[in-house]
Amino acid sequence: MFQYVLYGLIAVIAVLATALCLSAAFAKKRTLHTVKIVAGCCLYFFGVILLVASFLT
Repeated sequence: MFQYVLYGLIAVIAVLATALCLSAAFAKKRTLHTVKIVAGCCLYFFGVILLVASFLT
């Protein structure tokens, strides 16, 4: 049961990270663009950590 919750959390993180990276393309200010890209990459990294953890459990 816990593994399905983990998979759902990974899916939500992946969708949020993709949305952040895609919305960065339409950012007017350069700093906002950079912040969105960095936040999206951090979310992807956290999602990968959770994915690896799901295989280890």
